[in-house]
Amino acid sequence: MEQSSSLIINRRGLPLDSITERRSKYGWNELPEKKRSLLWLFARQFQNTLVYILIGALVLSVSLRLLEGSSGTDGVVDAVVILAILVLNALLGFLQEYKAEEAIAALRELTSPQTRVQRGGQEMMIPSRELLPDDMVILDTGDRVTADGQLITSSHLEINESSLTGESEPVHKAADARNGIALSEQKSRVFAGTIVTRGSGEYVVTAIGTQTEIGKVALLVASTKLPETPLALRMKRLSNSIGLIVLALCALVIMIGFYRHMPVISIVLLAVSMAVSAVPEGLPAVVTAGLAMGVRRMAAKNALVRRLDALETLGSVTVICSDKTGTITENRMKVRHTWLAEDNEHEAHLLGQIASSSNRAELPNIGDPTEIGLLEYAADNHIDRLPIEDEEVPFSSEEKYMQTRHGERSFLKGAPEKILMLCSQSQHKAAQKQMRTMASQGLRILGCAVLDENQTIPRFVGLIAMEDPPRTGVQQAIAEAAHAGIRTIMITGDNIDTATAIAHEVGITGGGMEGKDVDAMSPTELENTVRTTSIFARVSPTNKIAILEALKRQGEIVSMTGDGVNDAPALKSAHAGIAMGKAGTQVAKEAASIILADDSFSTIVSAIREGRRIYDNIRKFVLYLLRANFGELLFITTSLAIGLPVPYLPIHILWINLMTDGLPALALATEAEDPNIMNRPPRNPQEHMFTGEWSRFLLYVAFAFLVPFTIFEYELSLGVNIEHVRTMTFTTAIIFELFLAFTTRSPYPLWQIGFFTNRWLLGAVAVPLLLHMVLLYTPLHIIFGLEPISAAEWGIVLGITLSGFLALEVIKLLYAVPQLNQPDHAPVHA
Repeated sequence: MEQSSSLIINRRGLPLDSITERRSKYGWNELPEKKRSLLWLFARQFQNTLVYILIGALVLSVSLRLLEGSSGTDGVVDAVVILAILVLNALLGFLQEYKAEEAIAALRELTSPQTRVQRGGQEMMIPSRELLPDDMVILDTGDRVTADGQLITSSHLEINESSLTGESEPVHKAADARNGIALSEQKSRVFAGTIVTRGSGEYVVTAIGTQTEIGKVALLVASTKLPETPLALRMKRLSNSIGLIVLALCALVIMIGFYRHMPVISIVLLAVSMAVSAVPEGLPAVVTAGLAMGVRRMAAKNALVRRLDALETLGSVTVICSDKTGTITENRMKVRHTWLAEDNEHEAHLLGQIASSSNRAELPNIGDPTEIGLLEYAADNHIDRLPIEDEEVPFSSEEKYMQTRHGERSFLKGAPEKILMLCSQSQHKAAQKQMRTMASQGLRILGCAVLDENQTIPRFVGLIAMEDPPRTGVQQAIAEAAHAGIRTIMITGDNIDTATAIAHEVGITGGGMEGKDVDAMSPTELENTVRTTSIFARVSPTNKIAILEALKRQGEIVSMTGDGVNDAPALKSAHAGIAMGKAGTQVAKEAASIILADDSFSTIVSAIREGRRIYDNIRKFVLYLLRANFGELLFITTSLAIGLPVPYLPIHILWINLMTDGLPALALATEAEDPNIMNRPPRNPQEHMFTGEWSRFLLYVAFAFLVPFTIFEYELSLGVNIEHVRTMTFTTAIIFELFLAFTTRSPYPLWQIGFFTNRWLLGAVAVPLLLHMVLLYTPLHIIFGLEPISAAEWGIVLGITLSGFLALEVIKLLYAVPQLNQPDHAPVHA
């Protein structure tokens, strides 16, 4: 569909009453998203080394029974039951991944880009997907162009079109420029997916969605494969390692079986049992679900996670490099004081006029908070705002000021040091003295000057001091981070006096310096300086990168905040780049791994806390799954080594794993955070998942082996049939592994954290118990080769499993576990 056959220019924008009709005609401004089919998502659950081992073992088992000349009935029944259990496990994984995708889709909606438009004569922010042909769009530095269009006004406009043309140099755009044939020669047109790097402009939308240039390219792309996160790769390596161990042990079992002249079918069944016992089939699905839960919890705390690997990284952060304005402070600027070089009413009016006229914001709340505060000041004092005829110097972090022309004079507004440098020397000393006084009070200062038509040097008019108070709770958040071994560094564009006053008010200690001092240092000098300097003022984007790299060379894990286009390299280079959701440009958001919906420093600390909890819980259920499964493996191996019958059939093992691996492991992902989670130093990202847990891991494996082995030996000594022996052993293993889930919840004894505090786990244990009862006391037990057990035998099972459970809880007291709510580590940084 041709979307805009002729360019319609209406400076008031589209009439509001035409939106619905146009929407039905043109649709939404979005590219088609390739969605994975539900069938593909289900089939993906079988794409795992561990599942391949199980399927291979089943095929081998049935094939050998047939080759032995047996009717194959038992083998077929085993295979059908095992296959059914594998399908159920795949269904569990499918449901968890489906929910995870739904959660990510919801987050995508929360982080969708916004576009500033003129509609019905009013400026407003709308979701970019709602743009329509002939919409009037307003562009500023840092914006992402979200639809193709024709410029109607421009001021020093430069756009990075590398996403379309591959050329890294920004392209100068002008409304009156002539267009060539190639995309790179379209000087008066703008294209979706490109970035405004300098200047401003307005354009009329000519194409949206798949009709844009980038949309046409997108239609040619079949699919995009996202890279796997470090945690996914770690889980894949773990699965492969387990697979190799299983195959090696199965080969060993087969060799021992042949050496002892055991029947071939018995050898194969034993190998299958061992393979099944060691394989945690539900591990990939549970990890996915655990991450999805973490993402949803973080979204509820205003931290939107764009990349899952950020969940791991957050638990390791040692330094937070934070902007001041809007993150540590409220980003709600109010004019508190003014100072005039020539104190009279005319100059006071001129100062307010410069502040409001050299300004691209719009009341009540469109634009930068500082600019909005200046407009409010002018409105309160009944000062007229002059229209901008030309933006002679657009504001940028490099220039640190802007210059606009209004009739026969130009207004300058920006960093006072920069404005003074451009003006005559007559008022420098008095102005600098006043600046120091204002800065010592934690005020943000702007300088204003005027350049009349016949002048060559601007005349300094005065200073405007604005206040941006610290956010509520930020001081406590910085103290909490310090207690957790995390140092906070303030990096700001404000002057050193203002930055130091605010830093000290919120509890950031350490020396301070300006960006020019950073420029003068060698990398080695800066590396030494950042050890003790925690306040950096008047920094440039290159200063930010230099500080970041110096910290990284020291081995620090750095979280960096940012909101501008020039912050994108630092956000991408940081271990955890954090963009501002409200004030941040779309470029910054796309470079970051986390977006703060409320732009608050306290949310960063909350996200770190949640990141630690997520990693802790993933670690818990991985340890739980492997403790239980390796206990089963040790049990079967020992039985073989000492000449006992095979304790479990393959379907028994799969049933145990289905009952104990799925729901209980998933419930562990909902476990509340450790009360001392922010009293310990950051985790080393290179550490093994079992670091600090090896002794406990081996102890739990030993108990997971000894408890069912004791029952097995006891029942064999009674001389009862093997089906009854297996039933008792089988039931004991399930009950003890469910108890093991409670023991894995915390390094603290359960009487300290409360047995009933994880209600999800109570339900996750109740369901397997009910299903096991159904198995034992319905005809299903015949298929599994089991027998019902009496109440007295249940007493034996509960007696030994409860004894093992309580023993593990008491043993926790022997480990150096800190008391709840008591600090156990001093902060890493002074």
